[in-house]
Amino acid sequence: MSHPEFDQYLGDYLQAGDTLALLLDYDGTLAELTSHPNLTQMSDAMRDSLRNIANSGKAFVAVISGRDVDGVKEKIGLENVIYSGNHGLEVLYPNGTRHNQGIPRDVADNFDKMIDQLNREVVHHGSWVENKRVSITFHFREAEQQYVPEMAARAKEIIESYGYRANAAHASVEGKPPIQWNKGLAAEYILGTSFDANWRQRKVLFAGDDTTDEDVMRMIKGTGRSFRVTKDKDLVTSADYKIPSVDAVYHLLKWIESRVV
Repeated sequence: MSHPEFDQYLGDYLQAGDTLALLLDYDGTLAELTSHPNLTQMSDAMRDSLRNIANSGKAFVAVISGRDVDGVKEKIGLENVIYSGNHGLEVLYPNGTRHNQGIPRDVADNFDKMIDQLNREVVHHGSWVENKRVSITFHFREAEQQYVPEMAARAKEIIESYGYRANAAHASVEGKPPIQWNKGLAAEYILGTSFDANWRQRKVLFAGDDTTDEDVMRMIKGTGRSFRVTKDKDLVTSADYKIPSVDAVYHLLKWIESRVV
């Protein structure tokens, strides 16, 4: 994708010199999806562009990820950015302060038991459990396909038996605490407390690639602009636009950089 295409998408919305809030997912948006989360790498060019935007003085930048908050900060490595992990349950600010959503004690007490049972019953033939401290992801991207339907269904049963919410994601099942919180609510909280209490009158952009990112897209619908990273032309989305790849996200960042730097 090129600058003229983003001129078409955003030229009337974001003018040179405007102040904006830029919200981003990480995996599948700023970095390519890989067989294991530890293998993902954000390109130097993507990092440089995001750094230039964050340091421009005209852009507020936050990354809201399904990873644990320290893990996503380690992957990106920029200081002038707000990081939110576990789909918004954790927020880490540039000054080191944190905000965490409360998890009921009886549910939190089940966390280790849930992981133990998942490891005993469904971790085999290439699947594994990612412990994100307040949530988990059961990964089966590298599992033998013949076992996936049964292991995914059983993982969902186990997660829900311990009081956690189970939902499907990219080649995985996620287990989250049963509290009314998601990336959209996290984005609303971050914008309202750290960007501008009247953020709906300001310019807000978001890009993400997963179903969990749809909550942000719905939340800013009509006031901000959002992009779903997907090659599926038939995918139903709340995003304003579809872009096909992580490389297209890079060109989006370069377009924004040209407006704010």
